[in-house]
Amino acid sequence: MSTIDTKSQRRNLSDRIFIRIDDRFIHGQVTAAWIKKIGSLSVWVVNDKIASNPVLKQLQLTLAPPGIQVDVLNIKDAAEKLKNAEILGKTLILVEKPQDVLALLDMAEATVEFINLGQMGWKEGRVRVEKTLNIGGEDKKALLELLSRGIKLLYQQLPDFPPKPIDLGKKILELKL
Repeated sequence: MSTIDTKSQRRNLSDRIFIRIDDRFIHGQVTAAWIKKIGSLSVWVVNDKIASNPVLKQLQLTLAPPGIQVDVLNIKDAAEKLKNAEILGKTLILVEKPQDVLALLDMAEATVEFINLGQMGWKEGRVRVEKTLNIGGEDKKALLELLSRGIKLLYQQLPDFPPKPIDLGKKILELKL
């Protein structure tokens, strides 16, 4: 059951959702391993571009492990589902970037205890934070906002290993972007 964060008046959905930033979304054994680790009954791919593109949407549905309910949603629709408690058991929510997490939580008037950081690939304007974690200026701003809300950032490529013991907040703050 979700609780209310009295400081911010946002519902804490940590017991119902697991948010992972992974720009690959549903992909192979990594997704299957996360589903097993958290005991997820469903996966939400939350991305405006994928939700509006029938080919990309079908690809995500095809890549899902058998027996797992998958929804491909834009941020607004996902937020409405969260706000209306339309969550099937523990749900793995996959997003592309930290800005999407902020938008989702704000629209849903919700919070979580932590965000799992997986893959954010390198591209122009991003700098490397960790092996598979590269961020740009807008990513940095969003991650710092999540930290300011008391949301922990856990860098963890695979569920079989514990989160990497680094102070991501300090590392992100020190980045020159």
